[in-house]
Amino acid sequence: MLEDFNIKLHVYCLMTNHYHLLLETKEENISEAIQYLNGTYSMYFNRKYKRTGHFWQGRYLSYYLYDEAHAWIVAKYIERNPIVARMVRDISEYPYQSYFQWKNRGGFYKFLNGSLIFDMTLEEYERYINQEMSEDEFLDIYATPKIVTKDGEITVLYKRLETFFEADRDINRKENAIRAVGYGYSKAEVARFLGLSSKSVGKIFENKT
Repeated sequence: MLEDFNIKLHVYCLMTNHYHLLLETKEENISEAIQYLNGTYSMYFNRKYKRTGHFWQGRYLSYYLYDEAHAWIVAKYIERNPIVARMVRDISEYPYQSYFQWKNRGGFYKFLNGSLIFDMTLEEYERYINQEMSEDEFLDIYATPKIVTKDGEITVLYKRLETFFEADRDINRKENAIRAVGYGYSKAEVARFLGLSSKSVGKIFENKT
């Protein structure tokens, strides 16, 4: 599937009635790829165990990620699923995930070729995924870039709004607000982020040169 759909697999975890994948796509074909995966695996499993009917729980959901930092948070979340579900006490005991495949050079290790997890050593990755997730990390898991129509085309805003104001919300506020709106965020979103009224933000654009 990965080669057929030009997709890179970074992290995965197979649970009892669902699975998690961290994928990097080169084309807008994720729906077709997942449909193919679900269909072929369900047929294989049903035929092997002589069963019929639906296999997975619910329909698939997909989320865009902002950046590599966001991807690392999602990777930890995926790897820790068996721990959170109390299926095992130690992540290294669960064979149906990317970490186990890497650590033990399992039969599915080859599918992780080019994964971002190899930017760490195995020991570093072990320490990372064995750390409990912080509250901020949990809030970021399902954060997703905004999709807007800009100049007649659908655009994904991968750059977070707060990154336009990283140094200080009051330093170069006017210039940064103009850049954020030019990128694709609305004036109302900028106003909420800065804690200003829409009228105050509107004046920024009235006076821009």
